Formats: sequence, C-alpha cells, structure tokens
Amino acid sequence: MALALAAFIRLYFVSHRQAERPAPSKPVVIETTPTPHEAVSPTSAQACRTLDRALEGAIQAPADTTANATARQQLDACAEPPARACELGAALDARALLDAGTSPLRELLDALCQRCPAGTNPCAGFVTRAVMGLGAGRPADSANVRWHLEHAGPAGTPVACAEVTQSLLAPSALATDPLSVPQRELLAQLAPACAHAGRLPANVLHAAVVQGDVPALAQLVQQMPAGTTTVLKPSRTVGPQGAEQAFDGQEATGVELAPAKTPPPRWEKDGALSAVFEPPIQGLSALRVRASGPGTLRAAVRTSDELGLNDPDSKTSFVLPVACRFRGTGQWETCTLPTPLLDVEALSAFPDKGKLTVSEVEARGTR
Repeated sequence: MALALAAFIRLYFVSHRQAERPAPSKPVVIETTPTPHEAVSPTSAQACRTLDRALEGAIQAPADTTANATARQQLDACAEPPARACELGAALDARALLDAGTSPLRELLDALCQRCPAGTNPCAGFVTRAVMGLGAGRPADSANVRWHLEHAGPAGTPVACAEVTQSLLAPSALATDPLSVPQRELLAQLAPACAHAGRLPANVLHAAVVQGDVPALAQLVQQMPAGTTTVLKPSRTVGPQGAEQAFDGQEATGVELAPAKTPPPRWEKDGALSAVFEPPIQGLSALRVRASGPGTLRAAVRTSDELGLNDPDSKTSFVLPVACRFRGTGQWETCTLPTPLLDVEALSAFPDKGKLTVSEVEARGTR
C-alpha cells in the first residue's frame, strides 16, 4: 500500500506541475557564436519552426498522403523537434492505435520519439505515466506501453527505463510489500527492452531474480564466470547477546532468536539477527544454515540512485530479497542462489513463528 500511495503522489505531481509552474521571468539573452558542430542549417531551422503545423495537418487528415509526406519530410529535416511538436505525440498516438497496425501516423510517432529530447519525449512520457498510474491502481495496456518503450529513442529510453527500475524492478526485489499482479506482468513485458539497452542495474536485477516474484527476469541475467568462492565472515553482528556465535564456524554454538512483538525501527532490515559485511560482498553465491525452527535469511543489497529502501543511519539505499528459506530441522540446509547476489552489505535472520535457534550460518562468495 505504501508503494501504491507513493506512486499516486508522484503521478499527481507530474500531472499538475505544468499547471503550477510560474510564468517564466524575462530571459537574459547572451549572444554567442555557435561552433561548427552546434550550428543549425537554415533548412533544419525552418523545418523545426513549421514542424508542429505539419504534424497537426497530418493528425487532422490521417488519410491525406500529402499531409503525411509533408510532416515526415519536415520531421526528417529537423534535428531536434521543439517542445510543441513533441507534445503532439499524444495526439498521434490517439489517432493511430496500436491495434490498427502500422500506419503513417504511427510511423510519424516513431520518428518523433527518436528525435525528441528526454524532457519532452512522447514515448518516454507515455511509459512513465503508465508505470506510475499502474502503481496508483490505473490499468495499463502492456503491449502499448512496451511499444512506446521500444521506440523511445536514444534520449527517451534512459528516462523510461529509470522509471521502470524505480517503480517496478527495485520493489520486485523486496521481501515485503510485493508488487501487484498487473505490476509484475508489466515488469515482465518492459524489462527485456531495458536490459537490451543496458539500463537495468545488475545488482538490483540479480536481487529481483533471487526474490523470484517475476520469473521472466531470470532470462535477462548474464551468465557470470565461475570464480573461486570462500566462506565469508561478517565484519560485525547486530542482535542479542552472543549473536556472533551464529557466524563463528562452530556448530556447537548458536543464538536463540524470537519474533518481535512490536518490531523496532530497523526490524525490516536487521531482523532478529544481522551480519554486516564491510565492504559489501561482491558476489554471494550460496548459503548454508543449521538451525532449529523455520525462518528466512534476507540479503540487504546496496543500491545507488535511492533505489529500494533507505537506511537513515548509513544514508544508503538497499533492496532486500529473501536469499534463503530454511525449515530448521537441526541439520545443515543449503540454499543455492539462482544467480549471485551482488553488493551484499548484510544478511539478516527472521523467525517464521515461535522461537528460532541458529547454530551456524555459512555464507559463500567472493569479496
């Protein structure tokens, strides 16, 4: 619910900021002489000045081949369409529905998205609004959203994929507050295009694959060369007295944990017991647990760009997938990860119900 509320607020802000924007002050004009690379040819400048009118003509008469040809000619001649022309992308989209197949207007929209800058790119804007709207409970046509992402062009693709990562991929790598079914389905549709463009953070993608809520993401993970792994010891532990005994390599020692009746502020990340790795583990490939009582181990994967959750103490961000579920039979249980977890800063134990005694946790990977 918290993620849906946040998405609704962001959608409201994006929808209203144009109306709330104050009138611009009179600009200060500084005359400069453009370099040869920056200079715009008279033909291109003229095409850009009249491009919006040409596009409007095509929109008003979609069956007029002359109007379509004129709009396409001017669009091809305009290196960077002005904002007004880019804003007409929504009208092109409305008059050339994807279900109708390829049409001159949809080809114009494609070409427009290839040229419009990030801030006014109609395809990127469509993806952003659809993703944010879905988080607020508004349905989205996944095929149409995917088309806009695949045609967002060099300027629009990074913006669109940033929204996919922020609102869909990072939340899919959290053990709590899972995505809705429509959000998971849309992520499965959009992630391949962003992965192909190199726009999905590897550590967040790997964490989402380990969490396993969107199985299709596993196909996007690049195979990593097998390296030498070792048993990794934490820099420190957080939890009850004797917490370090769960990571001391001695099966005869251990620590008793219990669910929190009133979870403390850091419970979501630290759980009943947390092993902290400084610096973070480069790659965590497997876990072994010997315990009495069922529980889970979550891995805190450090992220950048404020993806996922925020740790106010360390001022870092992280995602938090379940790395291991164990039954607690009193014998060793092994959890082999489907792909290595990258940048793991902590492993935390959570009792499922009742008391849990952890005799030993063995984390294997590379520093």
